[in-house]
Amino acid sequence: MPDGALGLLVPKDPSAEQAGKLLRSLARGLRDGWAVLLGCFIGGLLLSIAALWIVPPEHTASMVVGPTARTGAAAMGARVPVLVGRETALGVAEPGAGDETLSDFARYLELLTSIPVAERLMADPELTRRLFPNRWDAEAGRWRAPPGPLPWLKRLCLALVGREDWVEPDAERVSRLLHNRLVVETVRTGPMRRISLRHADRDFALRLLSAIATATDAHLRTEAARRSAAQIAHVRARLAGITVAEHRRALADLLSEQERVAIMIEVDLPFAADPVELPAVARRPDWPNPAAVVPLSGLVGLVAGAVFLSLRGAWRAGASPE
Repeated sequence: MPDGALGLLVPKDPSAEQAGKLLRSLARGLRDGWAVLLGCFIGGLLLSIAALWIVPPEHTASMVVGPTARTGAAAMGARVPVLVGRETALGVAEPGAGDETLSDFARYLELLTSIPVAERLMADPELTRRLFPNRWDAEAGRWRAPPGPLPWLKRLCLALVGREDWVEPDAERVSRLLHNRLVVETVRTGPMRRISLRHADRDFALRLLSAIATATDAHLRTEAARRSAAQIAHVRARLAGITVAEHRRALADLLSEQERVAIMIEVDLPFAADPVELPAVARRPDWPNPAAVVPLSGLVGLVAGAVFLSLRGAWRAGASPE
């Protein structure tokens, strides 16, 4: 039997033939559409450059903090009271079972963007005004609705459903803004954390980051002092009504330890987080980064052009007669 006759006996796969035809059509479209690819690449570069001119650059302020040391020359010392003559420590300052205890540093990280910290920041009116510059009218000296078409459209949509847009910021708005801007990252695999935020004003970025760290530490110190004072008052009240010598001795030891804790809380040292690296920021803005944005935009334009040519080639291949 001739070889050609054998080829005639083997059935052809129509799906494979159609796929090969489609691939050849796509390859031909990419080869013939180099001008489109080049145009999309240049267009992506131009769009990224225009965006870099429109988007205001921002500075990134950052600092590194770690848990406060309990021992050493620069440490505050232990603040958890220990009953004298007992084998176990009584964690009056941080109650709970072993798997429920929460360190001061963990509280610090959680409270960085909290409402209590936002309330402390709002004690400085100038800082609040600079957080929301588009809502503060310096000439009239009052808060106002932000100008512009987009805020107006937002107010219109809210009015249609019977609501109003907020004008003067409150602690919840400040907390939400801090949550959006503040970033906490783990430094390597240790307990230290890098806290950073971005802002268009370099000096204000430093000021705001320092204020957040100070307000968070101050809030924890105030809460610890309040709890310690309440515990001391409670032990003193119980001590006045107890006559058994052994019980009075145990309460006196506990009162002594609690008074030591209260004294250590008043020490002018960081309470929950030690600043390993003080807040710092580069002199030039670092966001957005042109060295990364421009090439990536060109690559995106190139991929978009390739997708367009592929779709066009597939459409032409499907529309062409057999």
